[in-house]
Amino acid sequence: MVKTEAVGNGGRDGLNTLFASLANSNRRHLLGILYDQAPESLTRRDLASQLVHLGTPRDQESNETVQQALVTLHHTHLPELEVAGLLDHDPNRGTVTITDHTAFQDTGIVDVISAEANADSESLDALFAALADARRRTILDSLSHQFHPIHIETLAREIYAKEHGICEADVPTEEVEQVLVGLHHVHLPKLSEAGLIGYDADEQKVAYEGHSKLRVPWMHSVLEPNFRASLTGESETQEMGEIEGREEVISYGQSLGERAEEELFCMFTHKDMLEAGCFARIMDAARQGVDVYIGTYDPTVREYVRENAPEIVLWEPKTDWLNLPVEESRVGRLLLADREAVMLGTLKEKTDDGFPEEKAIIGEGTDNTLVVMIRQMLSPYLEQIDEQTEDIESHLPF
Repeated sequence: MVKTEAVGNGGRDGLNTLFASLANSNRRHLLGILYDQAPESLTRRDLASQLVHLGTPRDQESNETVQQALVTLHHTHLPELEVAGLLDHDPNRGTVTITDHTAFQDTGIVDVISAEANADSESLDALFAALADARRRTILDSLSHQFHPIHIETLAREIYAKEHGICEADVPTEEVEQVLVGLHHVHLPKLSEAGLIGYDADEQKVAYEGHSKLRVPWMHSVLEPNFRASLTGESETQEMGEIEGREEVISYGQSLGERAEEELFCMFTHKDMLEAGCFARIMDAARQGVDVYIGTYDPTVREYVRENAPEIVLWEPKTDWLNLPVEESRVGRLLLADREAVMLGTLKEKTDDGFPEEKAIIGEGTDNTLVVMIRQMLSPYLEQIDEQTEDIESHLPF
């Protein structure tokens, strides 16, 4: 998998610092205030007063409480955020200004520093604390590509192979043992406490669960503006892109699931196309009010969706659902988000690990050639789904 580690000039350490600085509701609140105020500066006292307002009614605010908040700002919050490159602090003038850090181009970051995110503060603290480690991000990325819980020894071997760019079969046994120690005592408990994974210590198995605010690019160690380029190796301005490799295809598909705001149309022609990370994002989208349509043959998948997300519209695809001349390949997955971003993935022969090779073409923008073509080809199906929705929903266990 292609990884882009750059965040400013900090690489992995920069990302660790970034996520660690976000693992505090007060700091996220401060960033939200500065983001809304940008490009203007605020004084330290203004920010301290804002912090006091979080836990104290305005009529109970005193000079003493503001002074205590100023001390906390000076010794804790401002240094943490400044080291992360998220703000500039001028101690001589006593002013603070937000920077042009690429994190503020990421819609997920902007979302979690907003005032609306305060209600989920403890959960977000745990999420970012868990993400503030490169190995844990790799663990989450790997697990989100699995269909079922896997043994932690399998995970340890996969993690070491990813981090060192080698085949899993070439990972020395002694290295697996060392990774296992860290998984047992540090990483899996931390991820489990954050609700990001399910960890059965007795069975020695682990599975992806995710978090509604967790973004796919964060697990790839890149922020949103770089994500497509990190997978395709092409510039963002190109009309269409091409993705090689199963994990890369899955990751981009998951990112489409989490960016949908109004409608998400999904098609999976093979029963093993809906990985845990895909499920999580599709169901999150439905729960957030996105109209979700899933086409699949697999009765197990259908039953699972009915039980866990009955608001999703299920339908059974026809064998000729998409008549595309793909030489020596068959269509495996299709995702169309808000009718303006699309991924069409194809399957080839199975590899040694038992999974088929995957390749995808992607397009973004309402006028994008691929998007327009897919919209036109799918319009009869979407119309049929709209007509059948009332009948389908009558069979769902509301």
